[in-house]
Amino acid sequence: MDKKDKQILGELFVNSRISLNKLAKKVGVSREVANYRINKLKKEIIKEFTTQVNIKKLKFIKYVCFMRFRGITTKEEENIICYLKDHDSIMYLSPIIGKWNVSFDIIARDEKELQTKMMEITSKCSDYIDTYSIIGTGIEEGNFLTKFVGTAQKAKPKKIEKPYKVDETDKKILKLLSKNARLSYVEMAKKLKITPNSIKYRVKNLEKSGIITGYSIAIDFKKLGFELYNIQLRSHESDQKLTAFLKHHPQVIYYYKYLGHENWDIDMGLIIENPLSLRKFIIDLRKNFGRTTEIHDIYIIANIIKENFPETLWKSN
Repeated sequence: MDKKDKQILGELFVNSRISLNKLAKKVGVSREVANYRINKLKKEIIKEFTTQVNIKKLKFIKYVCFMRFRGITTKEEENIICYLKDHDSIMYLSPIIGKWNVSFDIIARDEKELQTKMMEITSKCSDYIDTYSIIGTGIEEGNFLTKFVGTAQKAKPKKIEKPYKVDETDKKILKLLSKNARLSYVEMAKKLKITPNSIKYRVKNLEKSGIITGYSIAIDFKKLGFELYNIQLRSHESDQKLTAFLKHHPQVIYYYKYLGHENWDIDMGLIIENPLSLRKFIIDLRKNFGRTTEIHDIYIIANIIKENFPETLWKSN
């Protein structure tokens, strides 16, 4: 991967629906070369062109679940992971190496619905579940994937969101874009049997209303020699100071802050080249926040099995 590839990735991290003409101009290559390089990156490290959807505006809440198994064989664990992958309310799934065995994000309209869904899952896997933990309300998050290609993540300007009521056609558009953010209006129009201009009008309304918050990419860090680690923290540090540290540290690519969990209130993700690199980060963290911040757990994200919106999101209420 050369400098031009990194520039292309940086632009796609910020907006994966950017036109080929605009991308080519920003990177300083021809349209044909930009297209060739994107296709090459798709084969090598880009897994998906993603659409960022504010699920709260679709009346859903995201919950994070960590689960530990007992007395389970490799085959039995594979069967459980397959079951979770196909579950119509799970939007992220990853086997992990550490205190927990698997992590997943599950969506529900409220805690009562969450309880029903978790009872369904735990009854299916009851012979193997040792324990699990659910994290509720997320109050803040940051994503800094452009660090990976050597550019700073620019803060998105706040804009006034216009009210917009989503109908079934909008949900079909969101579903298509969630699977491939680079689908053209013409391609979507053919699939949905409506005009490209109608599709464009609806997409713009979904953006203006804050339902679509952006477009990005998911990449395979392992193919570039990196491991993805997650650290859970319990912190009493001022939000501003710790957030600034996470935002500017070269290894941190995301963080999430939560309310209401007894053991930890921050999850952060790091791209790590080797154990010494991880140790250096921990030393940096303790040097700056050793008296106010405690590491609860560290684990490796072994593989991301699922990273997309589930079918439940597109179903009628």
